[in-house]
Amino acid sequence: MKGIRLESKQGLDFIEFKLQGSALTTENYHLIQAKDKVSFFTFMLVLWEFLIPSTSKDLLWKEWEATSPHKEGRHMGIKTFANWVEELHIKLSDKYGNQCISKEVKRRKFLNHLPDYMEATLVPKILDSWTCNGLVKKAET
Repeated sequence: MKGIRLESKQGLDFIEFKLQGSALTTENYHLIQAKDKVSFFTFMLVLWEFLIPSTSKDLLWKEWEATSPHKEGRHMGIKTFANWVEELHIKLSDKYGNQCISKEVKRRKFLNHLPDYMEATLVPKILDSWTCNGLVKKAET
């Protein structure tokens, strides 16, 4: 894809070779409907609307609420849990791309789900200035 400007018609022509199934059907329909206004970016917006269910944020919020370091009855590990919390933190944004969950709420989510033995040793040492990443590093040691 090197050398192709995505904002040109050439960018859309290039991805046509990669599309299959309903994405290709959607792209063909978009070409007919948009005519002169067709671009890679407008097609990506159409494809986004077509592929992403309107309730996808609801599922992410439910996942955030149910977040636990235990998966299928087993402890997933501090780093794995922290990465999962971070991933949800990134995914949960409003329609303008702003984070819905503050860094402090993310930090609290991590702290509230520490195993008891870690909580007893780590929590008394915690400083307000520690970031979530700092907490994860301390919890791993």
